[in-house]
Amino acid sequence: MKIIDFSKNHSCGDGRYEASVLFEQGVLKVRRIELAAGARIPPCRMIEDVVFVVIEGQVTFLTESEKAVARAPNAVFIPGGATTRSMEADEPSLVLAVLYKREAAASGGERSAKEP
Repeated sequence: MKIIDFSKNHSCGDGRYEASVLFEQGVLKVRRIELAAGARIPPCRMIEDVVFVVIEGQVTFLTESEKAVARAPNAVFIPGGATTRSMEADEPSLVLAVLYKREAAASGGERSAKEP
């Protein structure tokens, strides 16, 4: 068992975001993402399945073909498979991202390529 410290440790300025890895083991990675109002994480192509849990605020999530708005305390699941995804904070927001690394699962726990 491991306790993951999720306390606020960053302060985002206007239009900015801070992301940090809280935990990583095997096929799982947990990230803490703090976004200022209007902050946008640009589209990126990922193979990982991700559950984004909005802890505080409201965030708009975009994929190649879908858009979802999640307000705390809701979550969004975006399946992997090399999809493009991005997010934008409609107000100051705090998000917990739980990633399931498909490549690591297929190779017995080791990733074949480094995450960008």
